[in-house]
Amino acid sequence: MNTHPPRPRISSSFEYFLYAAIIVETALAAFVYKIIFRDPELARLNLYFGIFYFAFLAWCIAQLNSLHRRRKLVQTEPAAEIPEDKASVQERTRPALGLTAAQLVVVVVVFVSAVATFTWLLTLLR
Repeated sequence: MNTHPPRPRISSSFEYFLYAAIIVETALAAFVYKIIFRDPELARLNLYFGIFYFAFLAWCIAQLNSLHRRRKLVQTEPAAEIPEDKASVQERTRPALGLTAAQLVVVVVVFVSAVATFTWLLTLLR
């Protein structure tokens, strides 16, 4: 008989939505900044768009942080059931900035490719 409580399911679709929202919002912000703010009448809205952009970005990051924190809590709950060899592997892998080495590499590659893509697109729009 299973004496452990059922694990709560964490929605990965919401996590993917947040990642996509960050990418789309950044692309939209680059478009708005480069195309729309060339009009002097719309330039006064620059501050409002900046506030909205950073507020939405902060909300997305806060939501992702809470999702990752909950996932980490769920993974560490059954620590007594982890076999000895897996426990030693988990102790050897030290996360950097709360990320494993593989996750950190993915973040860096995605960031560099996003910067390169947006730079290329903005040079095409000039």
